[in-house]
Amino acid sequence: MKRASKTKKFNVNGHIVDCVTISGLVLIVGKSRRTLIRYEDSGILPKAIVIYQGVRYYPVALAEALVPAIKALPGNTRPSAEQLTEINRIFK
Repeated sequence: MKRASKTKKFNVNGHIVDCVTISGLVLIVGKSRRTLIRYEDSGILPKAIVIYQGVRYYPVALAEALVPAIKALPGNTRPSAEQLTEINRIFK
């Protein structure tokens, strides 16, 4: 798996967490940056968990867990309630 060069470690609730920018998330989940931002804007994806100096960061473990859920999203219609529930469960 490829990772973007913009990676950073953050202390989240006492745990060191490896995170990637949205560009890194793109490489992991296989969707375009614009698609992921559109998913965020429309509420399909919750907002980034870590925002540091105006940059969105996503934990690598979260990004890897999102892969099957993101790949299952329909391209041109609103996802089902079950799909939205699963994505929100992953973010929790």
